[in-house]
Amino acid sequence: MSYKHEAFFKDILINEYIYFASKNKKLVRLNQKNQSYIAMWTDESVAESYLSQNSVEFDKIVRADIDRFVTYEMDDLFDNGDEILVNITEEEQGHLVDVVKMTDELMSELDEIRMKEFVKDVAKYDEVYGLTNKGEKNFIMISDDDHHKPHIMPVWSIKNRARKVRDEDFEECEIIEIEGKVFGEWLDKLRDDDKAVAVDLKPGVVGTVLSAQKLSNEITF
Repeated sequence: MSYKHEAFFKDILINEYIYFASKNKKLVRLNQKNQSYIAMWTDESVAESYLSQNSVEFDKIVRADIDRFVTYEMDDLFDNGDEILVNITEEEQGHLVDVVKMTDELMSELDEIRMKEFVKDVAKYDEVYGLTNKGEKNFIMISDDDHHKPHIMPVWSIKNRARKVRDEDFEECEIIEIEGKVFGEWLDKLRDDDKAVAVDLKPGVVGTVLSAQKLSNEITF
């Protein structure tokens, strides 16, 4: 089953945030069909309104960035086949959703959107930003696992996005800029070496990672 045509799916694609309620540091569960499910919303005010009107006890509404949630929290909270209750309101009974399948589909869609936006920005401005160690001129490489050698090159199409990540996660690095044509040459080498590219990462080093081959297929200089 595909979720891409559901309103909640489109809301997450646009806003990139989801909301939960917590009580005593645990996510609030609601009953439906004689079972309890963790409840999730795509709008904070809707979540708060429903919980208050139905006298559901909670300490706070938790806003979760979808990338951070999938990267750091999903595996601790859910197993394959687990369902969550999405966007229950006074008027709507909500959707029971396979959380792993939904987030897998969601992240695939986000990867495609971000790749196309990156390609469009680079074509328009002819600039690619990256991080470098002081005194060097190459973009740094990172790893998504402590046990692997660095094999991912983080790049940004907008300098301010690079600055936010540098300030939070790579204070020792500097931001440098290269022309699109130069990046294309670097991308060819990354592709030949079977490396990957992280496109417009967010603070916390989360976001879209693509094979250099896939990005190379999209970019034309």
